[in-house]
Amino acid sequence: MTNDYLGISAGQLIRDRVILEAKRLLINMKLSIADISIQLDFNDQSYFIKFFKKHTGTTPSIFRKQNL
Repeated sequence: MTNDYLGISAGQLIRDRVILEAKRLLINMKLSIADISIQLDFNDQSYFIKFFKKHTGTTPSIFRKQNL
């Protein structure tokens, strides 16, 4: 259904939203990467880092440093 309206799958829409929220949280220096992975319902911090890198081309820590 989302594919008909937006031209992308529901899964892609969810992944895009998770990445957007991760970027927003990474800019907030009060939260650790571990805390952010928990808030985004990743059971494992390393999986969150791999997921983020796969979809953005950079790690969460590098993204954070680039956006200080």
